[in-house]
Amino acid sequence: MKNSRANKGQFSIIAALLVSVILVTAVISTYTMVRHSPLQDSPKVLTALGEMNADIKRILDFTVGYYGSILKVTGNSTYARGLTTRYLSSGLVNVAHSHPEWNPSFEVNFEKFSTRWFMPDSCSIGQISVTYSLAALGIEGVKYETSSALAVKMLDSNPGVARINVTRDNTELELGLSKDNFWFYKYNYDDSTWELVNPTDIKVSSNGVYNITLPSGVDQDAYSVQVEDDRGLFVLAFYSQDSVASGIPHYTYTFEWDDTGMLDIYENLSTDTFVIEVLQNGTLKWLGQNLEISPKARPIPPIPIKAFRVNANVSGVNQEVPFQVEDWVSHYKVPLGLAGNVSIFNNRKMLVFLVNDNISEVTLWWDGNDTATQTSYAWKNVYFNDIPSSGILENGFLRLNIYNFYVVSRVISEATSYRADFLRVNDKLPTYGANPAYVIYNGIVRDIVQQEPEYSGGVAGSPNFYAQVFLTLPANTPYYTYSTRLIFVDSEQSRSVSDLSAIQLSGLSGTPLTEDGTDSGYPETSTSTGLFYDGSPTGWDHHWSQVRSGNLGAGLMFTDTDNQNLYVFDTIVGDETGALNVLSSRIEYNPVERYAADFTYPLDLTWCGAVVTFNAEPIYPSSGYNGLWVMVEHPPNITVN
Repeated sequence: MKNSRANKGQFSIIAALLVSVILVTAVISTYTMVRHSPLQDSPKVLTALGEMNADIKRILDFTVGYYGSILKVTGNSTYARGLTTRYLSSGLVNVAHSHPEWNPSFEVNFEKFSTRWFMPDSCSIGQISVTYSLAALGIEGVKYETSSALAVKMLDSNPGVARINVTRDNTELELGLSKDNFWFYKYNYDDSTWELVNPTDIKVSSNGVYNITLPSGVDQDAYSVQVEDDRGLFVLAFYSQDSVASGIPHYTYTFEWDDTGMLDIYENLSTDTFVIEVLQNGTLKWLGQNLEISPKARPIPPIPIKAFRVNANVSGVNQEVPFQVEDWVSHYKVPLGLAGNVSIFNNRKMLVFLVNDNISEVTLWWDGNDTATQTSYAWKNVYFNDIPSSGILENGFLRLNIYNFYVVSRVISEATSYRADFLRVNDKLPTYGANPAYVIYNGIVRDIVQQEPEYSGGVAGSPNFYAQVFLTLPANTPYYTYSTRLIFVDSEQSRSVSDLSAIQLSGLSGTPLTEDGTDSGYPETSTSTGLFYDGSPTGWDHHWSQVRSGNLGAGLMFTDTDNQNLYVFDTIVGDETGALNVLSSRIEYNPVERYAADFTYPLDLTWCGAVVTFNAEPIYPSSGYNGLWVMVEHPPNITVN
């Protein structure tokens, strides 16, 4: 009897120990099977359960890292979860193969993987619930639940020093990281790519805060960092002072519309809508020209497209506004279409939104959760009524008819129309072997159509070149834009370009008016016809020209960059050859006009501008100064925070 009570006491102690071990990391569904196990097998059971739980936890750690690796490259959380589920299953199979003597089997009850990245408060998390059996040991139905997590919190920092709090598994301070566990995003402007660089100086305090000197070349005011731990988990976090304060990662662009010392040149304008293109390197462009940004451009982190949002302060009201993200190649010279919402923002994408003088601020921000869905403001058409099969694009104000490949434009409410042709070389207009490519139609903020001009039989005197044209039609504007490109390749034959016209706008009627220099920021104008070139008649500032009859008219306008590009062949010729040719029925933008350009070496040249078709607000008014000319002469000053 004494012996029996001793055995029972010993067994009770072992059972209590077993339960205490399991409760640390799991819930055991069947206590009775352990209570009836032979006494001599208890240490083996304890060892097996502890090792099995540890193996599952390690598999989860690896799986969270695997999920993050796929997401970082693709931005597609659905795809990442599918691969991760298979990875987890194969990991459990490998665990089973590593312990054939136990004959283990697994059933996954629940799994969840999530990330919150490029936020001031970011994390990577995995959770799992598994029921397993070790048949050879007589163990059935052990339920094990565990999680793996790494969290990074960006704190207010001093200039040049990052302060980062790191925790693991939700509550445990992570104090064992070194400089090799921190990777800061450094933007390489030479090749438009992000590079991950380690810091050289790092200190950690007992409260889990790392003080890190930012590596050379990393933006001191706004930056991203990847934090890794020894388990393979990693987190991508974003810092800017404003973002830490608000908890929302963002860049805010402030637009200043009036130049100091000038009249309110934007007052009472209603069609002064700018198309702002945001490139990965942080550059903001308008009509092919880089806009001035103070204090400097802020590169866009490699964030999934679906995460982006754009808000604007419109007449004092903050609201979400339409935008679109586009795919491009060849250094933003060839448009491909709208970017897929599960792709990553990179150096082949641009984000496009619209502003006018009623907008004082635009905030570009993002939702870093992997479960974020794309806002309808990035995909819903509310402006356009396009019929590409009929060559028709309409933006709510203008109608374009595209005839393979000249363009006829008119204000929708008017009957008068105007024609534009592109890329005449040595008096020969291009031919087209294919229909235009409607790269984006019924867009969100603009349409894009592209064509490749051909020259049947070649161009006399000018061999070995290629051509490209693309047009954009922004939403609800009185203009469309053109980008005309000629690529002259190295030629063993002689080449003489005696005539080169980037665009010819015809069908005009009325009084011509052309900018001929400036005075205190305002245009000097001329009603003369003929050639306007560098130094003639009075200056080289020729940013626009229009022909107007009453309220109706059309014209060309282009930024200072393309004002200078008009004269790109002058240095080759050694004299002023580029000119605007202005007539009462026609305006031509001709980089080669007065003298022929002879050369055999390669050149890649692009000319950009806007074709304005108006019925109320012209490029330049009959009286005063309030016209659309301000868009190319005085684009807004921009500050980014």
